[in-house]
Amino acid sequence: MKSMIDHFDKAGFEVYCPHLLGQAKHFPYASENEAYDYFMNKVGFDESVKIVLNVAKELKTKNAERDICLIGFSVGATIAWQCSQYDQLFTGVIGFYGSRIRDFLDMTPTCNTLLFFPEVEASFNPREVANVLEKKEKLCVKIVKGQHGFANPDSTTFHAESKNRCFQDIDGFIKECLQKENDS
Repeated sequence: MKSMIDHFDKAGFEVYCPHLLGQAKHFPYASENEAYDYFMNKVGFDESVKIVLNVAKELKTKNAERDICLIGFSVGATIAWQCSQYDQLFTGVIGFYGSRIRDFLDMTPTCNTLLFFPEVEASFNPREVANVLEKKEKLCVKIVKGQHGFANPDSTTFHAESKNRCFQDIDGFIKECLQKENDS
């Protein structure tokens, strides 16, 4: 998380990273499975979406002209996907390996949305999910080499080439979203 925050901060963006686990302690990286189980069983997507929406509403209240791009990784990508229905709040939404998006395929984004999936996921077939999602407007789905965690330099599944390609795509996506917003 810190490296992603630093990346976007250095690019000149104000970065907000809401804590979604409530009163829970922070989980060390080695406890990824424990953190996921805690999230799924104690927090859930509905509460997390509310938290993100509240942060966005607060930011918009302070400055209605503010462009907000939301980015999420893993469960954060699924949260971002659910938030993509709120175009009045978000200029764009980006998600990396949101495997639980497969549980929300009936949803349609109302703001520009970019999703990255790896070629290989243990729990589902990314190509099948992409085939369903690609039919939706305002949505771009990209499948890249690697596995879940490919963009995380601390992960054993890190794939530098895929991460770099995705971040190039993100740069173009954000510029396009901001241009469309400024043109309207």
